Amino acid sequence: CSHSYLSHGRKELCGTRNSDGLQFHTVAPWKSNVPARWQKHTHLPCMIHVFRNGDLLSPPFPLLLSKSTPLQWDTLLATLTEKANLRSGAVNKLCRLDGTQVSGGEELVSGDYYVAVGNEEYKKLPYLELLVPRDSVCGKLWY
Repeated sequence: CSHSYLSHGRKELCGTRNSDGLQFHTVAPWKSNVPARWQKHTHLPCMIHVFRNGDLLSPPFPLLLSKSTPLQWDTLLATLTEKANLRSGAVNKLCRLDGTQVSGGEELVSGDYYVAVGNEEYKKLPYLELLVPRDSVCGKLWY
């Protein structure tokens, strides 16, 4: 297993060097199935950015999710409802920017942007282009 093509943060996946041995104790077995961006920071909480559906005046709000405890989807939706303060009421679903619905916490990728949606349909709008400065988007996409 060659380390030349692996980034520094993913050495725990290889395990051929003794100096990396300690990292095995901090990586849970289930994390091998999570997106690469999560693997790089296995000890850090997940931070997502959430837009309000149809709202092109309010910037996205950050939401910090602990990865040390299992994520209860209902609890996440309740937290989103409280923070998003949608005109339509409770947040019923969370969508990616392309409109596809996220069905569980394991699908969330740290650093990514999502849209909180209530009873209404997802509104496909240029949220990222209008509400997030271009340089901060580049920083998020290259994690």
